[in-house]
Amino acid sequence: MLLDLIKSVFVKTGKMTDEIKIEFAVQISNPKCASDIRSALADVGEIDIDMDKGSVLVTTTVPWIEIQNKIEATGRRAVLSGFGGQSAVSIVNHGNEKTNVKGVVRFCATGGNQATNSIGAVVDGAIDGLDSNRRYKVNIHECGDISDGCASVGDVYDSREIDSDDTGRATIRYVRDKLSIPDIIGRAVVIAEADSDRRLACGIIARSASIFENYKKICACDGVTIWDEREKPLAGSGRRTAP
Repeated sequence: MLLDLIKSVFVKTGKMTDEIKIEFAVQISNPKCASDIRSALADVGEIDIDMDKGSVLVTTTVPWIEIQNKIEATGRRAVLSGFGGQSAVSIVNHGNEKTNVKGVVRFCATGGNQATNSIGAVVDGAIDGLDSNRRYKVNIHECGDISDGCASVGDVYDSREIDSDDTGRATIRYVRDKLSIPDIIGRAVVIAEADSDRRLACGIIARSASIFENYKKICACDGVTIWDEREKPLAGSGRRTAP
């Protein structure tokens, strides 16, 4: 009983479960670059910059997309390369042919816990293409079957309401103390309208790299660097030729 009470207090205050480590690969060429990045991130948490590896490690409660924007505001490109300890990710870009809603939702075991049986997850992400200033839902569905788009992913397993801003983006960050990273891998994320539950876009939840697990700067299969990859198609010959 006492342990449950302590855990509940920590979850509400964010002192134990809300702070995670996020790693970015950043184009850092000299000490001034590092200084500019450190200044830009002065209010987000603990910062550790490794110039030789081109790594910026942030211990924070701030959504990853906001940190990336702060880094890139200094004029350097930044790519998320590691997220917390045990982690998973959903690229939400299926079943959206009529809505163009898309984004990324990431999950990290609370406290950076690497144990396979750990319970509790930070949910962090960004969804674009929504109507401005409207309420939506981030739903985890029971299966990752997207053979019929978002209609074949089964019933809702977990749900949380979110709000879009003036630009139609919803920035996501909350804690779910009953979610387990191993349990949600293979399920699906669905973005739905809060009032009608109409499914707007979805994606399968897959394991993702934790911090210090991914120092790749170039794709061995096609030579696309991480700095150029987000302007390229996900697959196909266009990865080599598209601007």
